Amino acid sequence: MPRWLLADEQVEIRCRPHPRILLWPITVGLALIFAGSAGVAALQPGPFAKWASGAETLREPALFLVIAVVLFLLVIYPLRRVLRWAGTRYILTNQRLLVRRGLLARVKETHVLEQIQEVRPVQKWRQRMAASGDLQLHMFRGPMRTIAEVPALYRFNNEVQQAWTKVIRASIQQTPYQEGYSGDVDTTEKELRKLGRDS
Repeated sequence: MPRWLLADEQVEIRCRPHPRILLWPITVGLALIFAGSAGVAALQPGPFAKWASGAETLREPALFLVIAVVLFLLVIYPLRRVLRWAGTRYILTNQRLLVRRGLLARVKETHVLEQIQEVRPVQKWRQRMAASGDLQLHMFRGPMRTIAEVPALYRFNNEVQQAWTKVIRASIQQTPYQEGYSGDVDTTEKELRKLGRDS
């Protein structure tokens, strides 16, 4: 069992952010490779002598500069974004929603389901085309949290809602019965949501 799991905690879903966020980094990376290849080709001895005759001493420094600039730009944007995506995990358990980031996959964000008041899926028009979206977590205390670019948004949201409902029901069952307070095991999900909003 992974060390970051709590006692009696089970993983329900494990996924990465939607790969659509890699569209621009990959596009920019390909453009940089194409531009760098064109630059290297133009700095070969034959072509270089045609458009820069008399400046042969500058050819090798220029070739090195082009390669260095292309590699630098590839690292700071496309490669960094791809590595960030590859090292990010969204993990739903029966108790928490976790966000793990980095190549060592350390837990960076922990959202306890019992502390969530409402879960709301949000989609922009571009996200609708890829069936991805953001998951807004409205907490009982503290600011709203957002899980960005969730793949298969509505399926993921349904799983979160089911896990959240089970946690809230278990919490209600453990609470001593008071008049006017619903502790019934058969409390519906709609009633649970209303209870959360009214708290």
